[in-house]
Amino acid sequence: MLRSTMHLRLQPSNDVAGAPLRPDEIIDDVSAGATSQLATRKKGLSFHIARDTRRACEFAVLAASLMFSASLFPNWIIYQPNSVFWGTMLWLVTYAGLCAVGRDSPLDCMTDRLAQKIGYWLKAAGAMIVVAFLTKDNLELSRMWIGTGIISGCLVIFVVMALSEQLSASLHRSGALGDRLAIYGTNGRIEHLLNILQNNDRRFQIDSVYGEAEGVDVSAPDQINVRCGLDDLIARARAGHVDAILLNLPWSDQGVIEHVVRRLEEVNVDVMIVPSELQLARRTMRIERCGPFATIALYQRPMQGLGALVKIAIDRSVAALALLFFGPLMLCCALAIWIESPGPVLFRQKRRGMNNEPFTMFKFRSMHMAATDQNADRLVTRGDARVTRVGSFLRRSSLDELPQLINILRGDMSLVGPRPHAYGAKAADRLYEEVVARYPARHRVLPGLTGLAQVRGFRGNTLREEDIIRRIDSDLEYIERWSISLDLIIIARTAITLFFHRQAY
Repeated sequence: MLRSTMHLRLQPSNDVAGAPLRPDEIIDDVSAGATSQLATRKKGLSFHIARDTRRACEFAVLAASLMFSASLFPNWIIYQPNSVFWGTMLWLVTYAGLCAVGRDSPLDCMTDRLAQKIGYWLKAAGAMIVVAFLTKDNLELSRMWIGTGIISGCLVIFVVMALSEQLSASLHRSGALGDRLAIYGTNGRIEHLLNILQNNDRRFQIDSVYGEAEGVDVSAPDQINVRCGLDDLIARARAGHVDAILLNLPWSDQGVIEHVVRRLEEVNVDVMIVPSELQLARRTMRIERCGPFATIALYQRPMQGLGALVKIAIDRSVAALALLFFGPLMLCCALAIWIESPGPVLFRQKRRGMNNEPFTMFKFRSMHMAATDQNADRLVTRGDARVTRVGSFLRRSSLDELPQLINILRGDMSLVGPRPHAYGAKAADRLYEEVVARYPARHRVLPGLTGLAQVRGFRGNTLREEDIIRRIDSDLEYIERWSISLDLIIIARTAITLFFHRQAY
């Protein structure tokens, strides 16, 4: 929520639509009055400097942790001093390189960045091991040192990140961290924009809000100056009171945007523009090169390149091994179903796959043959007469899902991904796509045997619209955050969740 706000009316000044003033006119007529009337915010520590300082401290502490880990094995230091030095340098340099060239986590939250950093540390360790293997005559590493270094490095990364988060939050609240930001444009979302920036961004301290026309009311915190006019803004930037300017203008007003940008070229500040409403609905947009042009990528394939090949390899190999391991159990389940009620052992149902293409999903049949529901028109309730006794046990234990390992081998599904839904599935008597506007976005990847929504407990019947909304939010978050390490975490959490969930019946 906005802190102690005051309601101010923008003071009249030169409008954007008016004729541009010459630089000498701006200096003589505007800067003397405009900048003196506004309270000046003290320049804080640049976020980029703070980030680079944190990285340097992290690098130094990681180096100390590796040397400390090496000191635990004195024989290795005595007989292989060169291996100690070059192994440490290779590990640290590779990690630093990955951090330098790697992209920031899509959602930019601490857990995502922590997972990303730990992933870099593990990749650097793997690269060092490969180099040691290829040059084993010159580089002999201690396996105990590698294991100790991995553990100590992960702890260091976690501690440094936790401390830096606390410190940066404290400095930002006091105004000592962040460039001074001026917002130009006061359309209908300005209050919402101020709220988001104040609560979710530590790179900037909001200095002032400038309207492009007079007579507009803006609710803003009392420490934020509210003014009107592009000339005043330029004068304040020229006087050194603004470090960055954020344009909050409708993208449909191309002429206005072009005029404002051309005027702002004369001052040494960062200039940004608020995304359009279409882009605001997508959290993972990036700036990508397309030939000589810089384009806004609204969507990108979440799984491509080497990561996609690794995911496919894990899916197929784990599914094959799981079929061999669970084969006797699956035969027992099939035999129990066949003895209890007539009909096929497997239940086949059309589900939504990647690109919203239908595929046949396999499950152990848990209902009487005459009561099977191909379109999922009627939700299964507790004590449902359609469910057999064996089927009830299979559903509670999730053993009815085991035949989907065949779907994984066929390439219809993955081990981890959004769960595939039936075409007629509903929440509170409404189709899923009618409840959630971005529902189709979950079909950009293969559906999974388990997923982020399932390990969070969002499974079972969707009796309320909120049930499917939370599930889809988790599915889209998984797609945006996807990594091999996230898949492994979900698989591990699934094994634990199966013993505690009570929502399947």
